[in-house]
Parts: sequence; C-alpha cells; structure tokens
Amino acid sequence: MTPIAVATAVAAGLVAQLLDGGLGMGFGTVATALLAGLGLAPVVVAAAAASASLVGGTVAAAAHTRFGNVHWPTAVRLGAAGAAGAFTGAWALSTLAGLHAATPVASAALLAVGAVLARRGFRGDLPQGPARTGFAVPTGLVGGFAGAVSGGWGPVAVPVLLAVSRLEPRKAIGSAAVGQALAAAGALLGFWISAPQALAVAVPLAEGLAVGAAVAAPVAAWLTGRLPAAKLTACAGMLAVALHLRALLAGAPLPWPAVAGLYLVLAALWALALTGRRKRPAARIPGQRPAPVEADA
Repeated sequence: MTPIAVATAVAAGLVAQLLDGGLGMGFGTVATALLAGLGLAPVVVAAAAASASLVGGTVAAAAHTRFGNVHWPTAVRLGAAGAAGAFTGAWALSTLAGLHAATPVASAALLAVGAVLARRGFRGDLPQGPARTGFAVPTGLVGGFAGAVSGGWGPVAVPVLLAVSRLEPRKAIGSAAVGQALAAAGALLGFWISAPQALAVAVPLAEGLAVGAAVAAPVAAWLTGRLPAAKLTACAGMLAVALHLRALLAGAPLPWPAVAGLYLVLAALWALALTGRRKRPAARIPGQRPAPVEADA
C-alpha cells in the first residue's frame, strides 16, 4: 500500500469516528466504502473494517464510560448478542457467495425509524420512563451480523436503541459503542477461523483507519455528552436516514442529478434539525396562578 493510501485511511478513520463516536454510526460505512473503492474482495474489506472497528470501538467505549454515557445492562446484552451475530456474519461472508447484509426492506424500515427519530428530536418529544433492555439481544444479533458483513452495526443498533430503549440519547450511543467493540471482536474471531488470509491483506489500511479512529474517539465521546438530547436524537435520526438512503439508492438506476438533489434536500432538513425548534410552553388557563418554584438548596 502506498503512503498516500495509508494517509487517506488515517484521515477517513478520523472523520468517520467523529461521526460514529458522536452519533453512534458511520465508521463501518466509511471504512467499507474506502476499502471497497480500492478493489479489494468483500471478505478482505470486512475483515479490515472489523480490525479497525475493534480498535476504534474499544477506545470509544472507554471514553464513553469515562464520561458516563453507558447504560451497562443494555450494553452487556447488546454486546454479547452482537459478538454472536458478528461471528456468524463473518463465517457466512467467508463461505457463502453473493451475501449481502442489507436488504431494501430492512433499509427502508430503518430509514423510516431514522425519520421518526429526527422528527422526535426536532419536536423535543423524547420518551421517558424506565429503560427497556428486552430488545437488546435481537438488536445485537442483527446488528452484529450486519456489522461483520457490511459495516452496518451502527445504522442498525443505534436507531433501534433510540427508538425503543427510553435511554438518554448519549447513553444509547455510548452503549452502542461498547456493543460495537464486542461485535468487532466476534467478527475478527470469525474471520480468523474461516478466512485467516483475509486479515493479512489490508493490514496497512486497517491500521491507518484504526489510528484515525483512536485519535477521534475521545473527542467524539465528549461531544456526545455535550449536545442537547433533542438535537442529538435529531442528528442521529438524520444520519440514519442518510446511510440507509445510500443503501437503497445503491441499486437504483437514478441519474446523478436526482441523487444529488435528494441529498441536498436531506442536508437542508438536517440543518433544520440542528437549529431545532423549542417546545411551546403549555398554555395557561386564565386566572390560574403559575406553579411555585422551589428555592435552590
């Protein structure tokens, strides 16, 4: 590999981890796109992306833990199931021809979830109540499989976590980061057993991606805890829409101006989500006194 290619991998890992560590998704998509663009075989791409994801995910998990962004009951269930799903995905990719983790139906469903999350964040209507963990095992299994095959851990796991877990957005993203590290470990074990030669082919690029990811991970975890919950939810939803729209358009015979127009519309909506809107204060009944405010201790 040329030094320019390795430097490009470092830069890509840095940018991708800023997205992934801050919003819970994007690293696998960027890594696989970069590696696939070099003409590498799918199993080599997946093995290299899993190697880099293990390093970046581990640093991100440690940083999210440091900043209190992890809900451990969810993270443990999600990560254990993710490791099993990723091991299966690595074995399947190594032994089955023409395997694709994403389907149009799954991408369309998760795109719709992302749109709901973006609307929820824009309106400021965030779920409340005790955390739900029953969904974590099936989500981890599917997300781990998708992560091993196509780098799709985050676009599967994070929208589901945000939609049904009732966790704070920062804790949903931090828990997904812990799960990603465990899923990447499961994928590497699967590739080591079923396709050990694939792990050695793209080592320089994997190392470059990992270096960039390790540098960006603590910064991204810190930013996750700083963003308002509503804006974090809206941004994660819009990123999920963008990633799954990309998957849907990959096989669509659309001219590039139409694709560019769709993404420009999406960018405008994302900017609107970032600016957000404040929830209107509850209407006061005429003659009703405002509730007293407790004095600070």
